[in-house]
Amino acid sequence: MIDISLDFNFFNNYYYFYERLVILLFSLVPSLLLVWFVLYTDRKNKESKKNIIICLLSGILTTALASYFENLVSSYFSNNIFLIYVWALIEELSKMAIFFLFIFDNKYYDDIYDGLVYMSLIALSFAGIENVMYAFSESTISSSISLSLMRDLTTIPLHVICGIIIGYFLSLGTFSKKKDKRFLNFFYAALYAMIVHGTFNLLMTVLGNINVPNNSLHIFMFQLLPILLIMISLFYIAVKFIKKIVKLNDIYINDKTYEDKYNYLMNYNEYINSNDRKRRLYNNEIITFKKKKGKVDDV
Repeated sequence: MIDISLDFNFFNNYYYFYERLVILLFSLVPSLLLVWFVLYTDRKNKESKKNIIICLLSGILTTALASYFENLVSSYFSNNIFLIYVWALIEELSKMAIFFLFIFDNKYYDDIYDGLVYMSLIALSFAGIENVMYAFSESTISSSISLSLMRDLTTIPLHVICGIIIGYFLSLGTFSKKKDKRFLNFFYAALYAMIVHGTFNLLMTVLGNINVPNNSLHIFMFQLLPILLIMISLFYIAVKFIKKIVKLNDIYINDKTYEDKYNYLMNYNEYINSNDRKRRLYNNEIITFKKKKGKVDDV
């Protein structure tokens, strides 16, 4: 990661607690603002509060999983470029694992846009926790806030964009009428997210290794400008996927006709009568029954 140091050391040691609070705010507030924005875009079809809470707390598990497996595979790869993509894949698979464990068979996952909502929340939870961990690993308040700001503007948007990509393909797979299309889209979810995430990390590593003279013009030309171009490219990708999923969701909800490329997808009426919906409702009834039975047994 590129190190652009700024002087934020405006607290002395007596205010150590407040320093940490400031670091926490710089690390988490951008993620929380994006969480609000994602939920706002889905305000007409609000998701279950329980599902939202699960997604927002998932970062604790996903960062632990990713860290464990990244450390596990590190010794097996001598090629640093290959390892960068492997680490990216591990992080994206960790997020997808939460989706399949808690969301995929949930009755509230009932339209195509929901994939974007849930995966964006899972990605933001991961990004927020990871941001806090990196910030608190620094030795000074100045370097902690500098790192947080850099990650707020680069890494957090990256994770959200990867979440959007994964959510898009997971929904294509979830609401597919064909099994081969289902598993192919699940594969694409991991593949495309890995490519975007790994390429971003590789470019940031290259930029961070460039020996740039310490003057404003060189820093702008060889660090800030390339980062800006990378982020513009990522936002362009995100917009393209968002437009696609919004269009497909409109067709799905209003039972319109898909173009040939997506004719394997269900519309809402087909989903209502599908085995997938019956399975989700059945699983929900079992969970509800077990909870009620548990209360009776407790009495």
